[in-house]
Amino acid sequence: MGNYQYAKDSKKNFILFLIFTILLCIIGAIVPIYSAKQLLSISEELFEQLFYSSIILFLLEIFRNTVRFIGGINASKFYRTTLKNIQISIASELLKTTTKELNKKSSGYYIERISSDAGKIADIYVNISECLTEIITNCGILISIFILNKFIFLFYLIFLIILFSIQKKKNAIYQKNDQVHRKLKEQATSISQELVRGAKDIKVLNAEENFIKEAKNKITASQAQRYKMFITNRKYNFLYNNIRDILDFSYIFLTILLIQQKIISISTAIIIYNYRYQIVYTLDYVGMLMEYLKDFNLSANRVFQIIEASEKETFGTEHLNHIKGNLEFKDVSFSYDNQIPILKKINFQIKANETVSFVGKCGAGKSTIFHLLCKLYEPTSGTISIDGKDISKLDKDSIRGNISIITQNPYIFNMSIRNNLAIIKDGLTDEEMKEACKMACLHDYIMTLPSGYDTIVGEGGVTLSGGQKQRLAIARALVQRTEIILFDEATSALDNETQKEIQTAIKNMQGEYTILMIAHRLSTVMESDRIIVLEDGEIKGAGTHKELLQKNKNYQKLYQLELKQNLIEKS
Repeated sequence: MGNYQYAKDSKKNFILFLIFTILLCIIGAIVPIYSAKQLLSISEELFEQLFYSSIILFLLEIFRNTVRFIGGINASKFYRTTLKNIQISIASELLKTTTKELNKKSSGYYIERISSDAGKIADIYVNISECLTEIITNCGILISIFILNKFIFLFYLIFLIILFSIQKKKNAIYQKNDQVHRKLKEQATSISQELVRGAKDIKVLNAEENFIKEAKNKITASQAQRYKMFITNRKYNFLYNNIRDILDFSYIFLTILLIQQKIISISTAIIIYNYRYQIVYTLDYVGMLMEYLKDFNLSANRVFQIIEASEKETFGTEHLNHIKGNLEFKDVSFSYDNQIPILKKINFQIKANETVSFVGKCGAGKSTIFHLLCKLYEPTSGTISIDGKDISKLDKDSIRGNISIITQNPYIFNMSIRNNLAIIKDGLTDEEMKEACKMACLHDYIMTLPSGYDTIVGEGGVTLSGGQKQRLAIARALVQRTEIILFDEATSALDNETQKEIQTAIKNMQGEYTILMIAHRLSTVMESDRIIVLEDGEIKGAGTHKELLQKNKNYQKLYQLELKQNLIEKS
């Protein structure tokens, strides 16, 4: 994937920036000449020439400041647009990454690439152009010195080779250390995020000391590596600056010798002397250019691990404008990375607008069925169909645009309640929003809040209780108005009174939607049209609550366990 695509939206700004940078090059080459003329005019008491040289130099400096200002604005616009495009591209590709791949990486892995690495890639266009401009300008000056005096040219060339060798060695070590530092920084970022998100649980678990110890280890490792990079740079800079000072000192003696031997004139010596910093700074820019390119390559590789290398979700091309809600699993098996099978050749059919519940012990494979239906994972074998169409052939909108899932631990976005709902559906009206919240038994609570629907709920819905988060997730599903609604333990965190209200809401939806439910508490699924019993990834029975109580031993065991649990809770 070409990097240029991120910059093309701001091509005009980049071209203007280049034009103004070239102008700066020209001005940078002319200014030392007039500075030298000033010194010569003073030494020879040519005050009229001094006056004109000063006016020209003043106008050049004003012009340079103006050019630098306008060029800087265009560079800023270019950077902003490019960075935005890169970050949006990473975010977009991240959401295309398979669930299996996402589960392998920490959040710090992705956040560092979206924030830090994307910025370094956006920087490269402006930084390289600035460095190349300075290098080209200063090489032009070096050629001028060659024409003026070959002895001084050879003198500078030898020192430049020595300084370049130091820069090259420094940059090689820096890149190696930086690669280690970025990995350690990812770990430090991840632990910091866990600390913020899990602060409440850390306190309750009385794990502050252990967690801080873990955070301290990771942050200390990151900072230690950063300090190591700093010390290494300082050592090489110390050597580099000393050699550069020797260069300045040696140049004075060389100039005196050449003037005494009448090999160079005083005026030429002064002109070359005024150019000395630009000549030496050439290597600084070469070093910076090398550092930018290596930094860019490292950042680009890290970013493109997400954009290009990550395992992406795949969808078909067939589109269903409207579905009825018929579902079928045919010989479906599934396992994570070819490990122990979670599902073993299961078969079932669900008719449109039917309410079917899945029950079984933890790990029986209930949630996996939902994940496969939403195409968060791919089945190891077998086919899953919606309205007779294999979902592997359907496009994303045909699947996820027609299925809502309410999970056991729904993620609530750090937005207002209104925006948490509006993000699901464009053009959501207040009436639709309130209707969904009323059905989810959440509207009355929202109206007690100072800002009502505009209340910010915090990261992960931290200001809401478990039941309130699940009711908000139910409201989001109702806003979508999909034909298929999946409830994955959606009532597990609700009190008995609220659970009854939610069950009433679900009952009101029955007959209009295809509803699939997972529940540990059989009381929440007893009125389902059908109940499917799962154990160890296999279907052990299917039927109504009454039929299963009479014929199915697995269901009878689950029912007996729940009765015992209820007796314990009452006692």
